[in-house]
Amino acid sequence: MKKAIELHWPVRSSMVKLIGFFPSQADKQSNTSMWSSHCRSMFKSAVILSQQYHITFQGQYLDYEEIITEDDAIVALDHACQKVSTSNIVGFVGPAYSNEVRILASFAFRLGILSISYSATSPGLSTIDNGAFYRINPSDENIVIGIAVLFQQYTWKSCIIIYQNDDYGYSGMKSLSHKFSEWNIKISEKIKFDIHQQNFEIDFKNTLLNDFSRIVIVWATATSTKTILNMAIKENLIGPSFIWLLSTTIALDDFDLRQKQELIGILTVEPVKADSVEVPRNITLLKEAYEIWKHYESETFPGETNVNSYALFAFDATWSLILALQQLCSMPLSCLEFKNVSNCYNHQFLNSKQYYNIMRAMTFLGVSGEVKFSNGTTDRVDNTYYMINNLQPLNEEPNYIGYLPVLKWHAGAPEWTYNNNKSDSILWPGRLRNRPSGYKLIQGQELRMAIIESPPFIILKNATAAYYNMKDNYKNISITEFDGFYKDILLYLQDKMGFSPIIMLAKPTTQYNELVEGVSRNLFDTVMSTIVINAKRKTMVDFGTPIIPHSIRIIIRKPNSVQLDPLFFLKPFSLEVWLFILATIPCTGALIWYFEPKEKRKFVTIIHTINFIIHTILDKDHSFTASTASGRFLTLGLHILQTILFAVYTASLLNYLLIQSFDPIISGIDDIKNSKIPPNRIGIVAGSHVEQQYLTTLSQDGDIDAALWINESIIYNINNIYCDLMTIGDEFGQSYYALPVRQDWLYKSALDSNIVSIIESGELDRISAKWFASHNCSNQQLSEQRKITIQTMK
Repeated sequence: MKKAIELHWPVRSSMVKLIGFFPSQADKQSNTSMWSSHCRSMFKSAVILSQQYHITFQGQYLDYEEIITEDDAIVALDHACQKVSTSNIVGFVGPAYSNEVRILASFAFRLGILSISYSATSPGLSTIDNGAFYRINPSDENIVIGIAVLFQQYTWKSCIIIYQNDDYGYSGMKSLSHKFSEWNIKISEKIKFDIHQQNFEIDFKNTLLNDFSRIVIVWATATSTKTILNMAIKENLIGPSFIWLLSTTIALDDFDLRQKQELIGILTVEPVKADSVEVPRNITLLKEAYEIWKHYESETFPGETNVNSYALFAFDATWSLILALQQLCSMPLSCLEFKNVSNCYNHQFLNSKQYYNIMRAMTFLGVSGEVKFSNGTTDRVDNTYYMINNLQPLNEEPNYIGYLPVLKWHAGAPEWTYNNNKSDSILWPGRLRNRPSGYKLIQGQELRMAIIESPPFIILKNATAAYYNMKDNYKNISITEFDGFYKDILLYLQDKMGFSPIIMLAKPTTQYNELVEGVSRNLFDTVMSTIVINAKRKTMVDFGTPIIPHSIRIIIRKPNSVQLDPLFFLKPFSLEVWLFILATIPCTGALIWYFEPKEKRKFVTIIHTINFIIHTILDKDHSFTASTASGRFLTLGLHILQTILFAVYTASLLNYLLIQSFDPIISGIDDIKNSKIPPNRIGIVAGSHVEQQYLTTLSQDGDIDAALWINESIIYNINNIYCDLMTIGDEFGQSYYALPVRQDWLYKSALDSNIVSIIESGELDRISAKWFASHNCSNQQLSEQRKITIQTMK
């Protein structure tokens, strides 16, 4: 136990005393940072001021004792026990730390006296209901709410919490966890700092670097916070990459200039003095207390504007006990009766009940504002104000780095307001004026993107190789293994955002709804394919800015081209059939001429027999007749061939002409609704938006099926692949294609802004023209498929 620094404060020989509990503090710190010294000075100033006001208790002035706790509650308890045994102790001022309070407040209750803390902030202390403990300083519950308000105000969604492993750290961590859960703020990591080992139990550096959040809340005492910051500086974790928010404002004397410059941008949250927020306070008491301080120890007085807030709380804690004792001794009873025994734990103040009742109803205007307690809690009510200080260069001196109050907040207010109405006063890490996003930048990160083959959006260059030996539902492939509309979109986003895509190819049997569910279950980050926005999917995921419109079309098999060909009469037969017919005529004519008698051949030439063959095929009369059996047999064969060719030609030509004037059996979606086509017309892809559109708007009674597909995809396919299909009727089921992402995905705003960029820059129009304007189906392809060939005649 260290002895208190020897000061020049007067000490009376009174037996009526208060004990002040204060933490130790290194002498090398500057006057402005010695908050413990400030608290001790204001504690003693309050006691001496009561003497100057001639406030006595049964004829005795109040005196004081001090105990330096060194954050060891048991040692502090032992020293308090010694002082209780030798003096009439009527109250404790302190202790400073939450982990000391429960022991010393219990001891105060056993003695029948009061313990009033000036800096113990643990929310759990609010539930102490023995009547012996109160605190002047606000609970950390208010700081937790204030931090949650700040997160909501700045749209920060996540954080990392570093807490020390004692009552103060655990209590703060639990309060943050509970409140952040209510406000839907994610705590991505909770890192415990061992105050005994002065180190972390995990890999501190890699834990922070690998986490997506870039806001670090440190819930620790000043000593631990300094150690944590030094470790962070050493690992290069301070600066533009992280925002550090401290629950304790620490002194900067132990940091050199280079370290201070790295710490620029740090934020601290602390309760503030009444003068900082212009609320009523007892100026008379404050000035008199300062005069006493300056009179007895002027070398430690930092100036009125630099006195620590907790020093004012220490004064009001002391003054509240003085007023309570004064009121108690004004009652018609012996106010200072004690049960004196040799054992300090059995020492007891006999008027504790009246003492507690007076404190419970206590109200006065103190140097920190109005002091008033609630019946249901140990906390002070009203006048709870906080300030956020920002570490930055001051007074335009680059090497003079200190804390600048930038934001203020009153408990219960919906948001923080700028101090002195300066909206640009915060200097963020990296000396930036623009508020950071609070999470790891997407640049350099890997984004998992699922794709499924769907020309022209996703076109696999070698589908057989891509799906070969694919056992799982998804397979990682290279970005070079596919093409299409969405690949060009992906390349644009990759160039602008700087992420590294991990391409996950889905099996062809994967349903589109399964892809959306995969995003919601964090199997991948988004889907680069034809995902349509609809109500059901919006309950599972969020969607980025719509990329292109979507609609549904009806598909049917189309007839030949409607253009009338001048040589349409040649269409029924293929070229090889026509060549066969042309070859048959001269060959048969030559054979018939050859079989004719020699005498007749003198008068009939081959030209006559060929002319005869043509007339026979055309079923016309001719003066020539075959005179031999062989010639008549060939003539009979020609009649049979003529009959077959005429029947086939007539039927084929009629079919061709009918197709040209074909009128589809349905004209649009209304015909499908009215069941004009049978239910087994064409299938619908399961798990797609088309299926949902069909089920919800067309087939509510389950007895209708339809030939439906997305317009953008089918236009590409009928123009380039399925040349014998066509769309019919108007578009319907209008919606949009968009990239699905997890709900509250951190990078959604960055994704949206870049999608807007690709639209406004005209790049989207170029990509759309590249993939949707292609037309590889010729007008002759379908007609060629309809011709009669030698093979079809077999």
